[in-house]
Amino acid sequence: MPGKKVDAFRFIEQHVKRSSVAALCRKLGVTRGGFYAWRNRGQCQRRVEDEALLEQIIQVHRKSQGRYGYPRVHQALRQNDILCGRNRVARLMRENGIAAKMARRFRRHRHRHHLFRDSTNLLLDREPTTGANQVWVGDITFISVDGKWSYLSTVMDRHTRQIIGWSFAKDRSAALVREALLMAVQAHAPTADTIFHSDQGCEYASKEYRRVLESFGLRVSMSRKGHCWDNAYMESFFHTLKTEMIYFQKFKTLEEATAYIIDYVRFYNSERLHSGLNYRTPDWAASEAA
Repeated sequence: MPGKKVDAFRFIEQHVKRSSVAALCRKLGVTRGGFYAWRNRGQCQRRVEDEALLEQIIQVHRKSQGRYGYPRVHQALRQNDILCGRNRVARLMRENGIAAKMARRFRRHRHRHHLFRDSTNLLLDREPTTGANQVWVGDITFISVDGKWSYLSTVMDRHTRQIIGWSFAKDRSAALVREALLMAVQAHAPTADTIFHSDQGCEYASKEYRRVLESFGLRVSMSRKGHCWDNAYMESFFHTLKTEMIYFQKFKTLEEATAYIIDYVRFYNSERLHSGLNYRTPDWAASEAA
């Protein structure tokens, strides 16, 4: 009998917009008080479940240092065997004012070096990567330290999205990009077919840098004129770095900024879930590619 009542209550709830509760209750032989008591118990249970899920959402959001929006929070919960709907996570975050910590990015304009006006982009007709150390990409961005620009050079494995090399200094020079490349080579030995792709910045066009690339047998590839998105993977990383961390900090010293960059690169490689990697981390992708 209790089971039949519950079925009747569920039927009423589904059809309450088509007929009155009183009429449905009379037809099914149940009381209005019983229906409302059953529905209120369900709503109370849902609230209890929402509160428990909200605690889990807050933990995931804090662990990401406020960088995750609802898609990544949802994926992180699923990976922790917490089953819940994506829309439910979005609703709870919206209702409780929980959102990804993001800031607007600045646009920058670049000047092409005359030595590489006709440089080749080896990625245009290339098939997608199938493993690590097939394509590396590099770029430079600027970060304010004590009101003055300092520069970050990074190298990323395009397949795994890992940041495999980086360098940070007050001067934008060939030495800056060389140090980032040397870190990458020491940690991830390139093959004879590894492509190194960059934009046409003067640091990458310098003879000094070309000699370093050639000494490691790296194949040189550069973006086309006016097509900064040829290097979209690095552009995406810099956008993420700035909107999730840089724009929220005021660095007084180079050492302070370096410490934050080290921590963010560690987070980016080992903890941050990437939609392009099916919500896995770059370190996970590297282990799969090994």
